[in-house]
Amino acid sequence: MPPDSLPEFQFLVFDGFSNMVLANAMEPLRDVKMRAISTGFGWTVTTLDGGQVTSSSGLQISPDRAFDPENPGKRLMLVAGYHVRDLATPALAAALRKAARNAEQIIAVDSATWLLASAGLLDGQKATIHWQELDEFAETFPEIEVSTSRFVHSGPFATCGGASTTLDLMLDLIKDLFGAAAAFNASTMFLYDAERQNAIRRGAGQLAGNAPRALLAALDVMSANIESPLSTGEVASRSLISERTLHRVFHQELKMSPGKYYQMLRLQRAQHLALETRLPLEQIALRCGFSSAPSLSRAIRNEYGSPIRQYSRRTE
Repeated sequence: MPPDSLPEFQFLVFDGFSNMVLANAMEPLRDVKMRAISTGFGWTVTTLDGGQVTSSSGLQISPDRAFDPENPGKRLMLVAGYHVRDLATPALAAALRKAARNAEQIIAVDSATWLLASAGLLDGQKATIHWQELDEFAETFPEIEVSTSRFVHSGPFATCGGASTTLDLMLDLIKDLFGAAAAFNASTMFLYDAERQNAIRRGAGQLAGNAPRALLAALDVMSANIESPLSTGEVASRSLISERTLHRVFHQELKMSPGKYYQMLRLQRAQHLALETRLPLEQIALRCGFSSAPSLSRAIRNEYGSPIRQYSRRTE
């Protein structure tokens, strides 16, 4: 199979996998595909023998096909959970070494890092694994620099330790592959803070730790004023903080300016309306604070590289 025709991601799923880990790996990709951010983007699901595998909670999934180490996709993702030592056979190690010669990147989530390590692929690399395995992993594989980071990139490998960190890793990969806007959309779709479940506070789930209350207030102000956007100064004033403080906390907590965040909220709303309603683009533009449909279209194209009409229901 020519490299250009390989799927962007291939999942190799093992018995005992975590439903939550697999969902956190796959659903952000579904968001990218749904928004038509990358033409022809896709993934396949494989198992070692092409048969069903059963999750740790008893859910069975059927793969698209059996795993072929000669065709592992551009990015091969190993998804393993319990009983990983039993999975680490010489045959699997040989298959993974062959796959490593054919894939651009191999990603191991949850306990699957153990499989890469058993194949000798992580010698001299930095890696992490599920926290319950960290100590024994470090003792078993002294050639590997073991990290407690949420996820680790090292050479052609990426590793992470559990369900929430899988989502972190996927958002990081999406940002590298498809841009900050795609990662932003996926993060606001799937992340939230359980202590601050406010329907209008879009994107608050990205916040690390206990975010400043003033920043949360600013998020609410922005989310409540999509149709008639406010200036940065007005947002700061309504949030009871200075404009300088607003810029500082946005860069600190969200790694972007308040103006950038605000525009992405509006574009995200426009995408949602285009995907889920049959409103004319002119109406969508006005509802999202743009002066006209062409103005909205330019903003969408500049941010995502594709026209909003590409995924508008009115073109069906």
